[in-house]
Amino acid sequence: MMNKKIKLNLGCGFIYKHGYVNIDKFDNSVADIICDIDNLPFKSNSVDVIEASQLIEHFDYVHCKYILSEWFRVLRPNGTLILETPDLENSFRKFVSSNIETQKTTLQWIYGIDSPGMQHKTGFTYNLLKNLLEEIGFEKILREEAKTHTYEPGMRVVCRKPKDHLDRSFFACFRKRLKMELKTDDSYILIPLESWLKKVSDSYEEFKKNKENCINKIISKTVICTPLIPLAFLEECVNFGFVKKSEIRSRINLLNYLAKVGFHKKIFSLWIKSRKNFGKVEEEFKNFITRLEFLMLDSLSGQIEYEERLKYILDLAPSDIKIFDFYLVSLEAKRLFNIGVKYFHKKKFHKALEFFFESSRINPDNPLVYWNMARVGCILKFEKHKIAKWYEKALSIIKNGEHRKKLERELNYVISGKNNLVPKEPISEEC
Repeated sequence: MMNKKIKLNLGCGFIYKHGYVNIDKFDNSVADIICDIDNLPFKSNSVDVIEASQLIEHFDYVHCKYILSEWFRVLRPNGTLILETPDLENSFRKFVSSNIETQKTTLQWIYGIDSPGMQHKTGFTYNLLKNLLEEIGFEKILREEAKTHTYEPGMRVVCRKPKDHLDRSFFACFRKRLKMELKTDDSYILIPLESWLKKVSDSYEEFKKNKENCINKIISKTVICTPLIPLAFLEECVNFGFVKKSEIRSRINLLNYLAKVGFHKKIFSLWIKSRKNFGKVEEEFKNFITRLEFLMLDSLSGQIEYEERLKYILDLAPSDIKIFDFYLVSLEAKRLFNIGVKYFHKKKFHKALEFFFESSRINPDNPLVYWNMARVGCILKFEKHKIAKWYEKALSIIKNGEHRKKLERELNYVISGKNNLVPKEPISEEC
């Protein structure tokens, strides 16, 4: 007796499809299963058809990568994925050419409505969606006329999981494992994480040819962001039979240890403590990463015990960060700067200086930090040379011509002993 085909109707809402397993996260009125559609309770290569009508637009673009990867995972080879979603390009064409009343309803089509599971977070043109599907691994991508919600511009896209799917399936499972290990849906984390995952995909062809050497390279390039990346990679390598666990046990043990102690958080502490060339923070960050990559390669070579090689990092107290990435590092510096502005405004000047100083240690290239420090220094009657130094730092990296003139004027006040003429208010990012 032939196995019965498994067909999924994802995001079913209250629309029941006979012959399908109807799945929704919010509406249990007709759903057979209530679950997240990025964590389906089906084995890999077990589902014949997935239909997702008016669903993917409810997730932002980076989440769509994880969702489509999960659907790719569960589909059988030659399994079919059918998507319907608003056609963003034609929807906006309709919007700009319509009267006010029509525009109101088209806005709801584009952005959704404020009801559980009904908000839209992204939109697609056909080319954008086709590109994303190809990136995940789907093939034979065709556009058809929409069959649902035909009162607004939509598109229906049909594609298949290829018969030769091993590499793409590996990355689908790797993505799922990593996201589960990270325990986050925060796009602020997932978006910068993409650049680190690209380091894995860029090394994948080399990995297939020379696994032993390439494993160490992948670990050294990604453990800096978080040990969970290479750990998830190695665990999926074992699951897919690419390597035996006994062959990489020592590296898995090392990565488990580094994850437990928050290695990436200690690296953040090292970054904060490190000396940085003024005015070149992005370049400095790249050099910092490169040095750590070489350090990790040396540690993995086994010539020196990793505890000894990494001791000066492992002994550091961790600084809180979800993943170590320049984007998140910059955000943390900005957050601390704005806390300093708040305390300055509340006239808690010493507290403000603490936060400005911490912000400058993370990102020394923000001229507004030194400008505020100089103004606080004037209020607290610091020595002239100290205040002047902060003004000079701000002047060396400020780009706005009007701000430069203000800085020069305030510096001249300080040099001439007229600190009382320096404004006693903070400079915010909107200045």
